[in-house]
Amino acid sequence: MDDPRLVALGLVPPPPGQEKVEETPAAPAGPPAEGDWQPAQPSQYMPASNPFSAAASTIPEYPDPFTSPPPAAKQPPEQHVPSIFNSPNSPFSFAPPAAAPAAPPPPPTTVLPPEQARFGSAPSPFTSTNSPFSVAPAAATSFTPAAPVAPVASPTTREGKKEEKRAAEETRRAAKLAEEEARKAAVFAAAQAKIFERDAKTAEREAKKSAKGQKSSGQVAAPAVKAWVPPVIAAPLGPTKTPADVELMTAIAKQPGVIKKDVRIGLVGRARLELAPMGFALVQLRGGTAYTWAEVKDIKANRGRVEITTEANRERVVTTKESTTTQPFVETLTRALVISIDGATEPEFAPYVAKVMQDMRAGTFNYHATSWLEYENALERLKGDFAEHDDQFVPAVAGALFAFIFIAGLAILPELIKLSTDFKPGPGQFVIKPRYGWFDVRSAVMAIGLAALLTRLVLRLGLGPAALSWARGTVRGWQTKGPTAARFATRQLARLLLSTSGAALCLVLGLFAFTPVIVSTLYIDSAGLREIVPLPIVGIDKKWSEVSTVEKSVGPGRLEGFGVTTKFVDGRFVTTVDHDLLGGSDGVLFQKAKSWWDNATK
Repeated sequence: MDDPRLVALGLVPPPPGQEKVEETPAAPAGPPAEGDWQPAQPSQYMPASNPFSAAASTIPEYPDPFTSPPPAAKQPPEQHVPSIFNSPNSPFSFAPPAAAPAAPPPPPTTVLPPEQARFGSAPSPFTSTNSPFSVAPAAATSFTPAAPVAPVASPTTREGKKEEKRAAEETRRAAKLAEEEARKAAVFAAAQAKIFERDAKTAEREAKKSAKGQKSSGQVAAPAVKAWVPPVIAAPLGPTKTPADVELMTAIAKQPGVIKKDVRIGLVGRARLELAPMGFALVQLRGGTAYTWAEVKDIKANRGRVEITTEANRERVVTTKESTTTQPFVETLTRALVISIDGATEPEFAPYVAKVMQDMRAGTFNYHATSWLEYENALERLKGDFAEHDDQFVPAVAGALFAFIFIAGLAILPELIKLSTDFKPGPGQFVIKPRYGWFDVRSAVMAIGLAALLTRLVLRLGLGPAALSWARGTVRGWQTKGPTAARFATRQLARLLLSTSGAALCLVLGLFAFTPVIVSTLYIDSAGLREIVPLPIVGIDKKWSEVSTVEKSVGPGRLEGFGVTTKFVDGRFVTTVDHDLLGGSDGVLFQKAKSWWDNATK
């Protein structure tokens, strides 16, 4: 318990309930009136009253500790630090901040730690509320760090790079197939739309006809025809199913150690034969096909060709007026393949390739098998045979023989054609035949074909199989002797000698080119002018009544110095200039033609 004397001296605070009420000073009293008595003012020399005597005579009252609430703990006074910003007379002082409003909701959680206020910090012109330099605190911004992205590791091994390249090729191939299938589906949808539109027009036309007939008969009116709306056919978004043979062809191409050989199909067809343990594929410039060994029924070599008989299940697209469907069917084909090595056919290799395919079909093939060793030995033997005949003698003989036959053909072939068309005129007839020169494009084409066939025949009879071995090796580019120009000319000559079908085609085409000239041989007599074989529309078969005029024309080189020209009403004409005339001279023909024409027009 506090001593009341210490309380009276103000050394300790008074207990609760005993605080001294501060008296409000009263209004100052006016000056005393005259005549009133006033007590004498105490002198400053008199002793002052004793404060301890008043405190001792006063009995303090203390609250009951059991019934009164405990006193609230007194807060320590806030430490005040003098500053130029809070001094009363300072020009930099600011008004005290207003009372803070209600506490705002807690800010969102942030990664950055909140700024902590320092205790006892002095106010600043940049933080005071009424300061013109105050800056509002930035709002807390939540920031969520992005999850770390694992870097894509590029393959470092050779196998990994191959797999990556293969995956990229498969992706491009799949995209190309999808684009092609989508394009086909769009074309099909357009065709279906056209069919539906045509059907709608037909139905509308029939409805109009029926309505018109009922209206004219005066019977019950026909019901109104509703407009027909064709169904919407949407192209499929995804690619259709890839055919089984295309998937098999792709799988065979990816097989390690696949055997690839160039082959010829027919006269102009070219493809690549790919052999693998799962089957074989024929890859062409556009498309291709493939078969498993279970679908191969027979493999044999016949006359320098590999004949493969297959029987497989396939699907074909059948388009009808109503819809388009796929129907399964059994495909049975026999293909004849000619083996090609470095651009030249080699019929002698057909038995070896057939044996390799038979071993693969039986599942007994390996690179140490007899069939593969025989194939490699045949290839080495082929190169050795060409090396023995790779000299300047064979190409020189072949070139000289080809040139001689070509020149002889240019001179002989036109005469042979002329003899074959030597038509003799009868009494009172004239024959106008085309004239053949010593050089003609048709004769040159025929001479090239004839020279190639005869040169090949002579070399084959003189050198035997070595002639063909030399020609094929030259076409493959195995020749290493001689200058570049001579090797180029020899290679083209070897191509002509090996292409027997092309040479025969040149001979036949040249002969057919002479056919229009042969049939254009013209007969002239009293009945009129006509060709031996008058072709429709372009042929000439005229009577003298259809002739407009008969006149002489300048004919340099003619025996009499002029030719005879007969013109028809339709504008066409016949002349003896640059032609051969049989049955008389130009003068005799002119007189006869004039008399026949005059008699027909009288």
